[in-house]
Amino acid sequence: MSDDVVRILSIDGGGIRGIIPAMVLGALLKDRNAQDVFHLIAGTSTGGIIASGLAKPNPMTLTEITSLYVDHGADIFNPATGSPGGILGPRYSPDALIALLGEEFEKTHLSDINASGDKAELLIPSYAIGLPKENPPGNTCAPMFFRSWQARGVLLEGDATAAEYDFRLSAVARATSAAPTYFPPQALLNKAGQQFTMIDGGVFANNPAMCAIVEAHKLYSAQNFLVVSIGTGSEPSRIDAVAAATWGDVQWALPLITILMDGASQTTCVEVSELLADNHWRFDTSLASPTPQGEQVDPAMDNASAANIKALQDKANQLISANSAQLAALAELLAPPKANIPPGQTRALKGMLVSTTTPPSA
Repeated sequence: MSDDVVRILSIDGGGIRGIIPAMVLGALLKDRNAQDVFHLIAGTSTGGIIASGLAKPNPMTLTEITSLYVDHGADIFNPATGSPGGILGPRYSPDALIALLGEEFEKTHLSDINASGDKAELLIPSYAIGLPKENPPGNTCAPMFFRSWQARGVLLEGDATAAEYDFRLSAVARATSAAPTYFPPQALLNKAGQQFTMIDGGVFANNPAMCAIVEAHKLYSAQNFLVVSIGTGSEPSRIDAVAAATWGDVQWALPLITILMDGASQTTCVEVSELLADNHWRFDTSLASPTPQGEQVDPAMDNASAANIKALQDKANQLISANSAQLAALAELLAPPKANIPPGQTRALKGMLVSTTTPPSA
């Protein structure tokens, strides 16, 4: 591998199906620390929770992350805590998730990530429905990216301060996983005391791989990338076109969320493959077929029953087994130490001097 390749880990959203990427990563990395293997770790929604766990100063092991879903999934997705049927309000209370994230991430802030400069940066997409000030031309909603490097004062925008980009990691993880209709939006404060209200980043970047490539290009003045992208299982999209012609708000609510998230992931996967070819390593599995044990996985993001969790684990093991050769080849490719590529500096690229002091857009 070239010594200027930026290694990116990207993890999709998918609720309880986060079991799948957690187990696949465990098979790929084994006892290696993701911070030592990758330059940038990106994750959306449940992938953002996994990415945060991997990137924090005292990282969670992949066994611990998998256990988070297995042991606490039923508490997080507990129908008794939300609005019945999700008709008049969110399906679930966020209290169990907030408590769990608070326990796992404690008082960690984004600025604590990669403080030594030799670990991995963190990128988490979310979507703001409430901003502390209007964006031109008067928007109070906008895509938003939580960037660990900006929280440390690297590549700030305009006259912004690092405190404006620095948030509690637990709040960031909760914000990116605030899926509409499932959980209420998340209000969070930065260190400057400004308040934002966020929903799930999956509404625009359920697969954050392309976002991560753009950010890495700016952060490292890079043009060479290796992207490891892991999905949470794909489900066939089936809409009754005749029935849909008469649907209103209620009937479209959940199908529309699925279409937005799956469509965004599928589009990104195609684009990244076109861009990187063999340097794009994508691992995902169809949830339409049964597991070797004969189980049928429920593709719903919130089915945390013991039977479905077992089926998700078996589906992950099936994916690992089917891709054992690819995982071994990738592990060998990632075995050498990652290149030392300092962020936020001016570097020569193909004969051109490119400054990375110009900050990325919000």
